[in-house]
Amino acid sequence: MSASNWVHINVERVVKETDAAFLLRLDDGEEHWIPISQISDPEDYQEGDENVSMSITEWIAEQKGIA
Repeated sequence: MSASNWVHINVERVVKETDAAFLLRLDDGEEHWIPISQISDPEDYQEGDENVSMSITEWIAEQKGIA
């Protein structure tokens, strides 16, 4: 586990936003639902955002196979 407990990912597009999670399309084309509680500063993002860098917990990144 890294010292910061955060993993930085490049998001091609925030495809969908719900009260509980974001559906993210990563640069490799894969899509993953990420709980809002596992995203640093989730209020900085919204559905339709493109080409953003996002920090998610290392735990969720490993669970989703992103890390």
